[in-house]
Amino acid sequence: MTADHRSPAEIEAEIEAERSRLSRDLDELQERLTVENVVDDVKAQVRVQINEIQRALRGQLLEVTGTVGSEMRTQLTRTSTGVVRLTRENPWPMLVTGLGLAWLTASALRRPPAPKPAYAPVQRGWVREEAQYDASPADMAAAQLEEEAGSWAREVVDAKSSPVPPYHARPSWAREDY
Repeated sequence: MTADHRSPAEIEAEIEAERSRLSRDLDELQERLTVENVVDDVKAQVRVQINEIQRALRGQLLEVTGTVGSEMRTQLTRTSTGVVRLTRENPWPMLVTGLGLAWLTASALRRPPAPKPAYAPVQRGWVREEAQYDASPADMAAAQLEEEAGSWAREVVDAKSSPVPPYHARPSWAREDY
């Protein structure tokens, strides 16, 4: 052991200085270890890692797209050369194929014919009983149409013929004269 020639006041002063330094260090550690500061540190570390991953992925993406692009150019060149060669050697199949595609395009661009009115086949009996309809406009219109169809069907069955009922552009439930 070495001899300590300090006075008790000097030792107390050193102890007090050490206490205040430890107190400052503890306060600093407590401030660093708050939830907000820890979250901010974690966020910063994650951002750095994400940026590194993005840089690596961009480099790989550029490499892959360059490779795919050059491969596609090569394949397109081969294909177009092959098509040109086949067309020169056998023009008729290409001509017939072209005409078929032109015909298909022209038929797709034409307007479809206007729909013709069609009638349901005559059947005996009702689909729904009239009492099952409620007072909504759609059900009332359906009941009226069903009643007209039923009377027409009875007339056809009684006459043992198949006349076509008169066609009106507007159904009876939509006409004002009914």
